[in-house]
Amino acid sequence: MDKNKNIEKRFGAKLAYVRKLKKLSQMKLAEMVDMNFNYIGQIERGEANVTIRTMIVLANALDVELSSLFDFSF
Repeated sequence: MDKNKNIEKRFGAKLAYVRKLKKLSQMKLAEMVDMNFNYIGQIERGEANVTIRTMIVLANALDVELSSLFDFSF
């Protein structure tokens, strides 16, 4: 099995999960990281190819370790 299959979708799902745990809307998270809320939606749906820098910015805004966004056992 390819462990990296659908990594964008898995990362996006985890991002959405953590965002909702923090009780943030896509709009609020987008404001916090100075991004368009449509882009946040694209990330969460696995439609965007996110840079490492963007991942770090999102993790910092959510106050989580970047590595936790790659823990897909939620």
